[in-house]
Parts: sequence; C-alpha cells; structure tokens
Amino acid sequence: MKNLLLLLLFLILFSCDNKPIKSQKEILTETTKATVLKAFNAQMAGEIEVMKSQLAEEFTFVLTGQLDISKTYSWDEFLEFAGYFGSLLIGDVGVEYKGIIVEGKTAMVFAEGRMEGVGGKYENDYAIKYTLNDNGKIVEQKEYLSDLLLAQRLYGQDLFGEKKTIE
Repeated sequence: MKNLLLLLLFLILFSCDNKPIKSQKEILTETTKATVLKAFNAQMAGEIEVMKSQLAEEFTFVLTGQLDISKTYSWDEFLEFAGYFGSLLIGDVGVEYKGIIVEGKTAMVFAEGRMEGVGGKYENDYAIKYTLNDNGKIVEQKEYLSDLLLAQRLYGQDLFGEKKTIE
C-alpha cells in the first residue's frame, strides 16, 4: 500500500505542467518591461492618465542636450513642455518603437521619430531611459536625442556658421 501511494505521488508530480520557477531577477525584469512599455505606449497614443498611472509621485522628465529646453522637468512642467513640443509639429506625431533593454529597475527604450516640424522634415532617433522606484513606479524618464536636429527642424534655427580654415 505504501509503495502504491509513493507511485501515485510520483505520477502526480511528473504529470503536472513542469514550468521552471522564475527567479526574482526574471520577475523584476518582466515587471519593469511591462510598466515601461505601458507608459511609453500610452505617451505615444496621448493617453495621459494611463501614462500617469505608471509614474511615481516624484516623477521627473529629463531632456538631454544643450538647448534651452534641455533640463529636468516635474510632471506639470513636462505636460506643458509636451504641449509646446506638439505645437511645433505639422501633422501627427510619428514614433516607431524599435526595442527595449531591461536591467533590474531600469529600462532603455529605442524609438524613431518621423514627423514634420516648422523647419522641415524631422526624423530623430531616441533612446529613452526609464528608472523605477522600489514600488515599481517610474521615477525618472530621461530622453536622449539629437538636440541639434531638434533645434533645426522644430525651432527652425539655422545652425550653420561660417566655415573656418586652419592655417
């Protein structure tokens, strides 16, 4: 009888779906990826409340570069900046998601922007770094792009100076 019970227990254990148990790192990676992509997709679709639901209360947005707009923004300042950015575009915002790299509570999203600005065709590559806090909310979004292209195409600034020769 004892052998029969052991055999039944053995059969039950091996007949179950043997999915590998995920490590804490794998779970964190999946959670970070889901949070970041939800926020990114919501931002690109203009779903501000969905995006905001993924953000920490102390969220900041950082635009890298050397322009006057290259700085750190609070949530309210970010919304104002996004509205201003939109006013410089002709037509719709066109952004194509290219990929994501996730490590712990940090993710880097790669995207291509294809749109028209007041200064002409605007095609820029973006790398957007998202950092999550211990509660799984985005605490910082840092955007890397060609700020010179942004200045030319969206602000219509001529960035070509005199060519100097070295003697």
